[in-house]
Amino acid sequence: MRDGGGHVINWLYALPEIVLLALPMATLVLAVLYGPRLVRRIPAAAPANASPEFSQAVQTTLFTLVGLALTFTLVQADINFRQAESSVTTEAARLDQLDRLLTRYGDPRASAIRPLLKNYARAIVEHDWPAMLSDRQDKATTRAFTPISKGVLAIEPGSPRQTLILGEMLKSLDSIAEARAARLSLATVELPNIYWVVVLFAVAIVVFVSCTIPRTPFRTLLLVAQAAVLGAFVGFVFVMDQPFKGQTAIGPDSFVQTIARMEARTD
Repeated sequence: MRDGGGHVINWLYALPEIVLLALPMATLVLAVLYGPRLVRRIPAAAPANASPEFSQAVQTTLFTLVGLALTFTLVQADINFRQAESSVTTEAARLDQLDRLLTRYGDPRASAIRPLLKNYARAIVEHDWPAMLSDRQDKATTRAFTPISKGVLAIEPGSPRQTLILGEMLKSLDSIAEARAARLSLATVELPNIYWVVVLFAVAIVVFVSCTIPRTPFRTLLLVAQAAVLGAFVGFVFVMDQPFKGQTAIGPDSFVQTIARMEARTD
């Protein structure tokens, strides 16, 4: 949903999540309530000419299929959210681990790398994160990692203990780079445009069939309830679709906490 509508999507995600849930619910409820007035203008679909049992059977089948599709999508969206959250936590933990190793190494050359690592962590929060939300990769953050890598590679261990610690630092370097790449990749994960086209078409058909069912107050109440549930599912899928946007979005809190631990840690 990025192509041609990025600004609209960003505007929607800036709204409170309760609004994002209420919008599709209200839209579908209103469509079910007032849709029959439009359907009556279509002779072949006029409720008076329709078989109530057949219309109800078709509507129930369609509602079930759309509900199942949205449920499976919610599961996948939740998996994507958890993966993104785990990637951010892992990246922050790797930064913290490398800082601990530099502290334990017990050498001025290692200590000199710690401020660079701290600056890199700040660059993630202040520059890399906003760039990521705009579908960009911050080159300054990438360059900030280079002196850290070169500094660790230039260290020459003077004891078996330092050799072991240096080996762990090299592993941490690779893990940090991989974790950032994973985070940037997951930031672009979302449901494809064609999915929303299919879902909105299916929902529209469900509403249309609902409007062909002859109405009684009780039937109207049940159809309104179905429309509200369907709208809630659509809104919830939208809220969960992009893990780094919205009120419950994954933020850089893990990195902020890591920076605080770095600053509190002494050589």
